[in-house]
Order: sequence, then structure tokens, then C-alpha cells
Amino acid sequence: MSETSKEAKGGEEQKRGIPLYADWSEPEINDPALIQDTTVWRGSNELSFKLLRCLEAIRDISKIMEGLAKLEDPISDKRLVKQLASPLYTLGSGILDMFNELESNAKSYALIASPQHKEIINRKKQFIIDVPTDKTSALRLVRDKIDSHIDKIAVIRPEDFWIYVDMPSFLQWLKSCLEQILYLLSLNGYGWTRDSGHPDVWSLMSVDGKVLDFYMENGEPSHIIGVTSVKSPKHGVLSEIKAFVALYNEVASKCQGIKLIEISESDESESEQET
Repeated sequence: MSETSKEAKGGEEQKRGIPLYADWSEPEINDPALIQDTTVWRGSNELSFKLLRCLEAIRDISKIMEGLAKLEDPISDKRLVKQLASPLYTLGSGILDMFNELESNAKSYALIASPQHKEIINRKKQFIIDVPTDKTSALRLVRDKIDSHIDKIAVIRPEDFWIYVDMPSFLQWLKSCLEQILYLLSLNGYGWTRDSGHPDVWSLMSVDGKVLDFYMENGEPSHIIGVTSVKSPKHGVLSEIKAFVALYNEVASKCQGIKLIEISESDESESEQET
């Protein structure tokens, strides 16, 4: 047998020696406010870190929206409505950071096709118009002057700032944010990790739906010891977003002229796509 044949056979045996597993349990995303199992999913690259920052903002907004959903007229409680400003600003800024990450570091996300990169740029431009977060924007003024803290000028001239506490505007900005999050979630390029349960094994997902378990030596991955097919953590993120959309619609239905949000089957299939 030639050396080439021996090497090929050895490579096949090595591949057959890596165990293959399947885990179709629902993925759970790390929530620092909760006590969870150590096996919850966490981000492992810049794009996923920025996505989880947005998810944290959505979680905070959810708590405020739960209070608003209990009111017959959510628009009437401006003190509760204004509390949306800080997490909504964080969400808008976080989405813009995701667009900037994908635009500035396109080479790091090779799985995203060229036409998608063009759409990313166009969506970013439109998002800046739809959800302005610059220092002169209404959202930024509410957040800076009367929500994150009470500014002195907001006590002297409160009418200059409270006029911007407008529930319909907040809901429209939030709707635009959710639409872009669903799009961004459909893209490939997220990295994830979870506790393997063993100090010498590092579990990493760099391709959606496939977890590689690396044996670690001296703090560095030595070799692959297992491959597991799983539901992508994006499925877990989408589940939280779908729960929030139901809450958003409950509040929006009580506000005249506000359109509800529908998550289409294509949104779900694209966001949950596993390779």
C-alpha cells in the first residue's frame, strides 16, 4: 500500500473515531438575572455579543411593557412610558453596532454573501432614519434628561422634555428595532459556546447547528473529541423575541393607530435555520 493510501486510510479512521451526537432540546440563552444551569448558551464572537446586548435590552423593555399591558390606556401613564427610553435607546444603539460590525469587519463573516452585505448597508442607512439615536433625537433627550437620571434643566423647564414622552413614537421605534433584529438574526456568522461539564473540554459552535468539543491542553485546543448536532441558540433568541412580540401587540392593540407585529413563517425559518 502506498504512503498516500495509508495516509488517506488513517484520515478516514480518525474521522470515524470522532463520536457524533444529537441534542434537540430547546436552547436556553444566558440571562444574568436568573439562576440557570451552567450549560446555557453564551456568545463567543463579537456579533453574538452585540446580539445579546440587544436581547438584554429587550428583556428590560419586557418588564416595563408588562406593567403597561395591565393598563386600560397605556398612553396615560407617562412616568411608566418614559422608563422605556433607556432600554429602547440601548436596543437601537445595539442594532446599529451590529450593522457596523458586519459592515466594518465583513471579512470575519465569510458565510454572509455579497448581496447580503449590500442589504446590510442599505438597512443600516434606513434604520438611522427610522430610529434616530443621535444626541439631538427625541429618544436620546428623554433618556438623558428625565429617564437615566433627572437633569437640572428638566426640573427648570420640564415641558422641553416631557413633550417627547410619546407612546406611539416609542412603539414605532420599537417595531422598527424588532424588524431589524429578525433580519440580523437570519444571518450566518454568530459564534456560541456553553459549559461542557468537563474542565478540559471546550464546546464551540462556529457553524449553526454543529457543536465541536475540543480537548484542551495548556489552555489551547488540542483536538476534536466529539461533534453534536443541536438546535441553534438563535432558536432560543427567537423564542424570547416571539414572547416579547406577543407582549408588544397586547400593548399596541390598546393604542389607536399602532400596527401590530407579525412574525412570518419565513422570518422563523430563516432565523432558526441550521446547517
